Amino acid sequence: MVGYCRGLTGIAFLGALLPLLPETVAAARVSAPATDLIAGEPGQPWRRLFLDAMVVEEQQGLQRVFHAASKHPANPVLRGDRPWESPPSALGPYLYGTVMWDGGKLRMWYHTWGKGGYRNMYAESTDGLHWDKPSLGLVEFEGSTDNNLFLTDSVIIEEPDLYQGGGKCHNPSVIKQPWESDPAKRYALYCYSREYGHARVAFSPDGLRWSFVPETARAGLFSSSDVLNFFHDPYVNRYVATWKSHNRRGRAVGVAVSTDGLTWTKPLDGPVFVADDLDPDATQVYGMPVFPYQGLYIGLPWIYKARWFKSGSYSAEKLYEAELGSPCTMDTQLAWSWDLINWTRPPAREAFIPRGQPGAFDDGGIYTARAPVQMGGELWFYYGGFDGPHNDPKAVGQIGVATLRLDGFCSMRAGRTEGALITRRELLPVPEVLINARTGPYGYVAAELLDRDDRVIPGFSRRECRVFTGDSIGHRLSWSKPAFPASLMGSEKKIRFILRQADLYSYLPETSSGPRAFIWDLSVDGDKLPDDPSYRPDLRFRWTGVPGSCRLVSGPGVPYLDLHSVGGTGSSACYFGDAVFGDATNWCMETWLRVVDQGTEPHYGLACFMRPDHGRDVALYLREDEVGLLSSEGAWPHRVLESVPFDTTDGFHWYRMVHEGGEAGTVSLAVDGQEVIRIPFTRLYVRNASGDNVSFGPNAADCEGRLHVAKFGYRLAAIDPLFGPVPAE
Repeated sequence: MVGYCRGLTGIAFLGALLPLLPETVAAARVSAPATDLIAGEPGQPWRRLFLDAMVVEEQQGLQRVFHAASKHPANPVLRGDRPWESPPSALGPYLYGTVMWDGGKLRMWYHTWGKGGYRNMYAESTDGLHWDKPSLGLVEFEGSTDNNLFLTDSVIIEEPDLYQGGGKCHNPSVIKQPWESDPAKRYALYCYSREYGHARVAFSPDGLRWSFVPETARAGLFSSSDVLNFFHDPYVNRYVATWKSHNRRGRAVGVAVSTDGLTWTKPLDGPVFVADDLDPDATQVYGMPVFPYQGLYIGLPWIYKARWFKSGSYSAEKLYEAELGSPCTMDTQLAWSWDLINWTRPPAREAFIPRGQPGAFDDGGIYTARAPVQMGGELWFYYGGFDGPHNDPKAVGQIGVATLRLDGFCSMRAGRTEGALITRRELLPVPEVLINARTGPYGYVAAELLDRDDRVIPGFSRRECRVFTGDSIGHRLSWSKPAFPASLMGSEKKIRFILRQADLYSYLPETSSGPRAFIWDLSVDGDKLPDDPSYRPDLRFRWTGVPGSCRLVSGPGVPYLDLHSVGGTGSSACYFGDAVFGDATNWCMETWLRVVDQGTEPHYGLACFMRPDHGRDVALYLREDEVGLLSSEGAWPHRVLESVPFDTTDGFHWYRMVHEGGEAGTVSLAVDGQEVIRIPFTRLYVRNASGDNVSFGPNAADCEGRLHVAKFGYRLAAIDPLFGPVPAE
């Protein structure tokens, strides 16, 4: 059995796999994963994939290779062996649908087309190969409810004047919603309703008994054709749909988004993913499931090999006439994007999951589930395969699975001649890198660490590197020295990977270095400001403000920094710093400050933020008569989560904000040593940005606001107090 450790950051959480997985990526039965290695946790450092060209500054002697998934020898893993899902009653089971881990087992929502319309069915498995079809007792078929059907055609017609028949649900995208407070909405199912001709949503307490939102019978979630795929985006805390659109090349894919799953908008009312000039003429994009993967979005476009009419308006006759002479088969390719709008595909346009050889159950078309599932060190892609082309009414469907090593979409490959690449510059506090790599009989992967000018850092050349050979999805590459000298701790570095007869699939630098703290204290540091060059680069803050909006004040009492955001000047009068931490990191932030003037800032008071890259963000919220916790819903709006009355202007106070317990923990606020607020960490919003992770100051943009700050600090990976109470004057 393979288990995973939750609550670890960076290299640690993937590294926790190493004692449990074989060094080679052999197939093995595994338990449900406890850590999501597919999407990754918001705020965690993500593995660097070579799909992203930005991770490599330069390379020589290497080839960028894209890899197809491999068909499992047990295919097909789910056959049409029930009368309600197989000929002559139906076309056989297939996926446009969902497979996911839930409750320690794999659950599958699949469907078929039969007499009367689309029929949806449910199956479950403990090993991914052998599937049970439990009797649900929900839908009657030929006089019996002893079947695994759950959504078919309606018995009660909701809107008779709009009803078209054809079944309640096509494309069942099931999303589990652990964040939903209403247990009746623990699961959401999004689909295309053939009965009403648009997108609908239903909710369920168990993923089996569904209740459609009544309003979506008459008014769909958004306009679309009949192919839809949905997912929840953990990076931005939103729902996303891809929908069938069209352009001059034929069928294409558009995008819609929603913050609550009910009200949807389209960034572009048209396609964002289309056949292009590298595709053959007989190429259309029939649909595209998308899933979040290590900070980016991976798409599985269904490539329909059929011509489209070249002029005039649409008609069914013109459509079918144009397809004559085309293969009309369906392939699945690979695509990726950082923003869901701009997409890239491998230039060779090869199949990611190839159709089977003639006579195979999947030689005519392949349609994938909305996302892969994690099986140990592999990704398993379930798909519906047909034994005939898309336009063949006699083609029969069955369900198969294709496998890929974790991060195995693309690799940098070296042959017999050594090759190398240099990564982008970033903070590397520890000389250790987790790599996903495979070497040939005489191959190896080595590395050396470079400064920003590509000079080898003494002690971290390839000679001191412990060279890797073998096959591993998570090998710790290290050097003979376990740590950098103090003078290099805060500097940015690069990695030069050196390969021979090897594939490098991904890497992840170690970003944790134990507890870390930054303390700025005028009573100790004199006139040194937080952006002083003497601070380590990774701890140094950046100033934003207009001249005169920041001044040191000393004399009787506590020395302080007077920060004044001047209305109408675009000044925030803030200090911003970058820090590497994630949602699983415990931390504390403390300050001695006094609110001088609330001014004209109307939105969120005077806030001091802690916000990891793409993680949950929180701020100390301050008004003249109020203190609390605030979180930003994306870049905007800012939401006050909890607050209490308090006079922040009568003198300096010790404010201490603490996150403890990791992702399942809490955030608390104490004032002068007394806790005033504590809320679940999951109440915070997920930030869709990076950098500027820690800030303090009025932060009032074009508005007036003024603070006096005597001390400021934060601690990562520990929550011991930094300052203590303000002495009585």
